[in-house]
Amino acid sequence: MAASMLLLWLSFPPIGLWYLGWVALIPAFQVVIDQRTLAKNDYRKIWVAGLLYWLGTFYFIPIPHPALWAGWIVISIYLACYLPVFVGSARSLSQRFKLPYVISIPVCWTGLEYVRCHLFTGMGLVCHSHSQYQIPAIIQVSDLFGAYTLTFAMTIFPVAVWQLRHVAQGQVIKGLAHLLVCFAVMGGLMLYGNSKLYQDNESKFENLKVGLIQGSVDAVLPSTEEEHLQFHAEKSKHYHDLYLEAANQWQSVDVIIWPENGWPVTDLHPDTNKSLMDPQQLHHYDENAFYAWTSLFVANQRTPPIITGALTYQPIDNDSYGSALWIDENGEIKDRYYKNHLVMFGEYVPLADWFPLLRRIPAIGKGLMAGTEATTFEIKGIKLAPNICFESTVPHFIRNQVLQLQASGNDADVLVNLTNDGWFYGTSCLDFHLACNVFRAVEMRRPMIVCANTGFSAHIDQRGQIIKQGPRREKEAILTEVSAVHFDSPYLTIGDWVPFCFAVIAGLGFATQFLPMPRKLKPDATQ
Repeated sequence: MAASMLLLWLSFPPIGLWYLGWVALIPAFQVVIDQRTLAKNDYRKIWVAGLLYWLGTFYFIPIPHPALWAGWIVISIYLACYLPVFVGSARSLSQRFKLPYVISIPVCWTGLEYVRCHLFTGMGLVCHSHSQYQIPAIIQVSDLFGAYTLTFAMTIFPVAVWQLRHVAQGQVIKGLAHLLVCFAVMGGLMLYGNSKLYQDNESKFENLKVGLIQGSVDAVLPSTEEEHLQFHAEKSKHYHDLYLEAANQWQSVDVIIWPENGWPVTDLHPDTNKSLMDPQQLHHYDENAFYAWTSLFVANQRTPPIITGALTYQPIDNDSYGSALWIDENGEIKDRYYKNHLVMFGEYVPLADWFPLLRRIPAIGKGLMAGTEATTFEIKGIKLAPNICFESTVPHFIRNQVLQLQASGNDADVLVNLTNDGWFYGTSCLDFHLACNVFRAVEMRRPMIVCANTGFSAHIDQRGQIIKQGPRREKEAILTEVSAVHFDSPYLTIGDWVPFCFAVIAGLGFATQFLPMPRKLKPDATQ
């Protein structure tokens, strides 16, 4: 099992040997097909192999603050539990219910990945299929049942390859049957992929010229108010200078996008009753806003609309929201999107209302309030649907937002992810987040624009092809043209029903694995 986890780790960044993702699980099959009864110690070893894998994969979690070491360990302990559950479920389905390994193994692996992406608000980073995000022809099937479709294919293929051993054992027909499965999987992926890559679609709108402001400011958690003010001033100047430099270079641009938390001024919640506020406090907000607008807008004869990540504050209730602002040419805020899906322990604390002391942890604080609705910002007839930070790592969340917009007659033409990945200091978390954005573009069949502090900012088309990409942990102003070409995918219509059924089957296998096995259901070593 340790060999499988090592191969799987090597298939992802920072090493990125993507082809190993297709064979990584073969050593694990030996554990699944083992006909002897596994002892508790065997499952403990399997869990340890999973723990080492997740600790090595999410090594970047504790970088921002020492308090996050506990989070890194807890998350790894939790995710490691999926590996012994997979082994037990697959063994039960094969030995008790006589399902062929070529069915039981991919069904359990994919079903448990679905559970992982949903349970406890969802952990959608580093799905098995994400190792292939740079191979456009292979990832196109993700518009069928989500990225789970490719995960299923990537687990059924090595099982079929491994089952070719039957030829050497004299079972030629069984071996040839699995050879046909290998050809069917790879042939189907390539045929479907190329049909989608060369599908011709025309936009009814002119291309939208988009400028992306990718700054490079490593995020920190200051320990004193003085450090906080100094960091904020340095970050504001960094983005101010980069914006002016880019705006002076770009002769023609329709919208300029800033990353999450890129805007230097705190936004005042529009529902704030200003008559109830302290006049000095209100003046403080107006003075800050005036300084920001004069420094950014007066310096340019023409300023295009801006979409930016910001912090919106409601002083009456002392609540804050992570927001995306749509600012017009005159510096007025036309609309806001409030982040709906908050990051556990990063932006909110479960049970904090019952245990207020949790809010005193420096890495967490009071936390943010969550929004409830999706929205679009319309520029030159093209509707851009914003999402913030790790919202784009949760496939069903983005799907629900697109469906919500469709139902309201406000269908999204382009998805926009604003994120601050400066918390991770240029580590492989940037690659993992970019992979999620690539798969969301394919699943929704909509272009995706990503503006990220420290990277990776990107323009991804509706086929998951990365048209432009910013550097790692460096600043850059990126100019690109986005075509509003999109169409509905099967995944938008059907959703997660197939992987959900896989999860139910895997759960059945797990629930029955410890029951006594009747004699007539003894393991069959000839599968």
